[in-house]
Amino acid sequence: MKKGYPKLFEPINIGNVELMNRVVFPPISTNFALENGRLTERFVRHYERRARGGVGLIIVENTSIDFPEGKHMPFQPRIDSKAVLKDWKLLTSKVHKYERVKLSVELAHEGWKKMGVDYLSPEKIEELVEKFAYSARLAMDAGFDMVEVQGAHGLLINQFLSPLTNHRDDKWGEPTRFAVEVRKRIAEKCGWDFPVTIRLAVDDFLEGGITLRTGREIALTLARTGYDMIQADIGLGPKEKRLEPMHYPQAWRAYLAESIRPLPVPVAAVGMIREPAVAEKVLETQADLVILGRPLIADPDWVRKVAEGKEHLIRRCIGCSECIKAVHDEKGPIRCGVNANVGNEEEVPKAPRKRVVAIIGAGPAGLEAARVAAMRGHEVHLFYEVFGGQLTLAMVPPGKEKIGWLIEYYRNVLSEMPNVHFHEGETTKEDILKLNPQAVVIATGAKPFLPCSGERGLITPFDKVLRGEVRVENKDILIGGGGLVGVETALYLAQFNNRVRIIKRSPAILPNIERITRGYLLRELEEREIPILTGRRFVSAGEGYAIVENTETGEKEMIKCDVIIGAFGMRPYVPFIIEGIEYHIIGDAKSVRNIASAVREGYEVGRKL
Repeated sequence: MKKGYPKLFEPINIGNVELMNRVVFPPISTNFALENGRLTERFVRHYERRARGGVGLIIVENTSIDFPEGKHMPFQPRIDSKAVLKDWKLLTSKVHKYERVKLSVELAHEGWKKMGVDYLSPEKIEELVEKFAYSARLAMDAGFDMVEVQGAHGLLINQFLSPLTNHRDDKWGEPTRFAVEVRKRIAEKCGWDFPVTIRLAVDDFLEGGITLRTGREIALTLARTGYDMIQADIGLGPKEKRLEPMHYPQAWRAYLAESIRPLPVPVAAVGMIREPAVAEKVLETQADLVILGRPLIADPDWVRKVAEGKEHLIRRCIGCSECIKAVHDEKGPIRCGVNANVGNEEEVPKAPRKRVVAIIGAGPAGLEAARVAAMRGHEVHLFYEVFGGQLTLAMVPPGKEKIGWLIEYYRNVLSEMPNVHFHEGETTKEDILKLNPQAVVIATGAKPFLPCSGERGLITPFDKVLRGEVRVENKDILIGGGGLVGVETALYLAQFNNRVRIIKRSPAILPNIERITRGYLLRELEEREIPILTGRRFVSAGEGYAIVENTETGEKEMIKCDVIIGAFGMRPYVPFIIEGIEYHIIGDAKSVRNIASAVREGYEVGRKL
């Protein structure tokens, strides 16, 4: 049970409010609210589901105190008027069904990041202080246990705190003055017994901004003037430092919390904390609470599973950034690459009748279909050659090891389902027909596409490299194809003292990749001196060279190389169709996409069976 993680499940007080454990679900934007800031059933259901998982404290996503001027996101909720009080009372009543779970809301104002706060009149500043306090009182009246103010990520309070955006010569030029006045005014309206926490920029990650030294001073001042908990975070700097790509190590940002301790109030650590052992270590040495955002999106039962000794069944966040792409790039509702149920939060119902279901392929689509179909009560037969499918290749490039967690999750979960039967090895149509199945799911993935069929012996498919079937060291390598697979294969090969170049037909580089991850990968290519030659079409291969064509001029050129790696793309692979039986084609076998699409289709077909 809980003996392995004593710190994680040790109660702690924020002000006069006791939390049953040290886990906090932070304010992650969902875009589930309406454009006018009102809440939706989906919004409420999302937070209710996280409460059911046993988290100690939920902080609802950054909420506008000044709508629409201070609005930060396109579908940001608002708490600036009594007109919305009914919405929030519904939310608090749903969450507080789980009596020991405490609830907060983050009060936010976008501010004026480009201009800073220098031009604001003293009257306007007083008005903004009042708006924070008014919204806090609305939250208190709605039934929240506390509120948090947003003092990081370049928003309004961060702009007052940072020397990069505050050059005032009046009293508001003192960095902490605004935050201190907000805390005092909230106490005037709500009483000092109503806790107020702050998500605080303790490092701007920009030259001339807040540093760890000044961040420590700011934190100490705010703790002494009434803030009841401080979440140590980053300020005006790049989004990559707070919406980290998969490649970042676990708990890398926890040092920010450690740097401001000790304080007279609890300190929370945030940043790629994924596993209970990592969270426990952070609590032992660096912080008083741990922030689990994306982990509780991926698996809202993370805390409950740890408490019950079932941590091997946690669906760990792999850091695929699908949630970031959905919310920040597409400005749409949040989704998760490994949890297709985000936004639905539905229970998988039992099927009206038990069926025999054959699933061919054990990549993410087939594995998710098997899991959900088994939950429905069906007899599931899983046929595969490689458990994990293309995931076993995707986890090989540098920094992609977390993808292996998804394979572990499915292996552990499916192994505990008595109605799931495993069939390893090559699968034929006859193997399927022997079962007399009522439904067949084809999730056989895709295979690499190679051009120039007569010269394929001179081109090594990328999958053979990532599987280790072909090892290349200290060679001049040309990679055909500059999509994600080509780029990650290039970074993998660069580890072995190879000199790598990439050719790509279109001018756009990684156009469909979430932009923070894209920026990270392009920087990695630059640091390893791996050029991408765009506007080049592969024509033919020879011993020690490739012929490519300039797509604009039509001119052909010879590129000398020792090895040519083919990463030109993938083609769906369907080995056979069984007529007369209900069948579904899902994942890359249907259309080559990503992990999130495969998991979602696996979930949907499993739900239908």
